[in-house]
Amino acid sequence: MDMRFNCFMLAGFLSAALMGCATETTTKKTVSVPFLTVQEHYQPIIEHQKAGIAPQDDTLKKLPEMTAEELDKLGDTYVSQDNLPMAITQYEQALKLEPARTTTRYKYGMLLLEKGFPEEAYIQLGQVLDEDPTFAMAYIGRGEALLQMDKEQEAAEEFHRALERDPQLWMAHNYLGILADRRHLHLSAIKSYQAALAIKPAEPTVLNNLGMAYYLNGQYREAVNAFHRALQAGATSPKVANNLGLALSKLGRFSEAFDAFRRGTNLAKAFNNVGVTLLEAGEVQRAVSCFQKAIELEPTFYEKANSNLAHAHHLLERAQEAGHSQPQQETACL
Repeated sequence: MDMRFNCFMLAGFLSAALMGCATETTTKKTVSVPFLTVQEHYQPIIEHQKAGIAPQDDTLKKLPEMTAEELDKLGDTYVSQDNLPMAITQYEQALKLEPARTTTRYKYGMLLLEKGFPEEAYIQLGQVLDEDPTFAMAYIGRGEALLQMDKEQEAAEEFHRALERDPQLWMAHNYLGILADRRHLHLSAIKSYQAALAIKPAEPTVLNNLGMAYYLNGQYREAVNAFHRALQAGATSPKVANNLGLALSKLGRFSEAFDAFRRGTNLAKAFNNVGVTLLEAGEVQRAVSCFQKAIELEPTFYEKANSNLAHAHHLLERAQEAGHSQPQQETACL
């Protein structure tokens, strides 16, 4: 089965990185039909569609009737080409021929979820479970659909059901951690992420989510460690580097924070980001220097840095009026 169908992930808590999967789905066995059967007859049509050329009507008339298995395989081929509408069409046709094909219906439901139809996806995945109550990944899919419908409690119940069927589904633990973080139950979230990592220790998405749970719980050293582990594990989302910069700033390690911000964005935005963290830490004059650096690098359109600079100047003026600050003088950003 294509990896896509094992891991339709809701955008992570603050990462949004795509997840891989730790286990295979539990499915009913189906009779295997050699994939060459589909390719021999239908590869010319696929190639024409990739090139934007419509197949001739007489070509279609000469093609033999496809079996449900062949339609399923053709759907998988379209998925591998990121042609989701055509994949959905093939799965629909396969299900018309064999409505009890749980693997096909699961893939169909997950594509509907990816295309933004959570209600219909929830129904289709429910039919999968009617046929096979042990299909653990279908519970995760239903949980994702419920999350898209903002039904968090019901989603949590689905993730727990998935773990009852397969305790090795690290994705379910990850989702439960996300839900706990949303409820500000950060210690509970940390436990869920640790449970996921016990199954899949080097999963970048979970490591990032663990780092954010530590960060939100005020455990900044642990957060830095988790973000470092996520990057070492191959995290590619700029948000992970940005999260590392935020955690380092909380520890007063602003030069390291700047390096982390620079890893996740361009130079001007890195100066702006570290300026914001300096401003939050009360280092107003240093923040001013950082915002000025950002504006020098992108003077024509960097409105955010200008806005931050104006705010920093306002704070300095208020401090001077109150007698809490010396007159403004040049201070290095880093």
